[in-house]
Amino acid sequence: MTSAATPKGLRRRSRLIEAAGALLLEGGFDAVRHRAVAERAQLPLASTTYYFGSLEDLMAEAAGYICRHDEDAISARCEALPRRRRGGSATADALAEVFVGPETTIEELAARYEMITLAARYPRLREVVVDRQIILSSRHSDVLDKSGRLADPVHVGQLIALEDGAVVGALGLPQITPYAAARDALHEVIDVLAPRQ
Repeated sequence: MTSAATPKGLRRRSRLIEAAGALLLEGGFDAVRHRAVAERAQLPLASTTYYFGSLEDLMAEAAGYICRHDEDAISARCEALPRRRRGGSATADALAEVFVGPETTIEELAARYEMITLAARYPRLREVVVDRQIILSSRHSDVLDKSGRLADPVHVGQLIALEDGAVVGALGLPQITPYAAARDALHEVIDVLAPRQ
């Protein structure tokens, strides 16, 4: 057993991932640097290179950590959604509520979309993005099913793309929240992409 696999090693590795995740939320991926992570975790600088093969590995672990928290919040909102037949507007509202959430912070949303953008440059981030897409697709299908709507996989992918575009477009605008932007965009297409069952 290597020291990285001992209980102490696992705790140290977890502290580094949590510290990197906190830095990612505060300052984006540029804030995730070996020295900053070690200082935040209150561990020696050498621990970042001991427990992670590269900075990209550390960034991917931080992204995965942030995604798991985001996915847990999405899952909780999805599970709390009551099953009932919904009209187009109510279904759009439900999707925006579950996937964007009016309480989700700008920092959390910025990290979500920065990760997707950087996945083009960092192969380890691609794995996180692909895993996340599978979970989000499944949860979209759950919301649509609970709302008495058809959930064709191609159309679910289009709904996700629409939500993502609306949120990214609103991130820098003071006059509309990302939540409202996603909800408004979904209102326009929900009856076409997710018709009643």
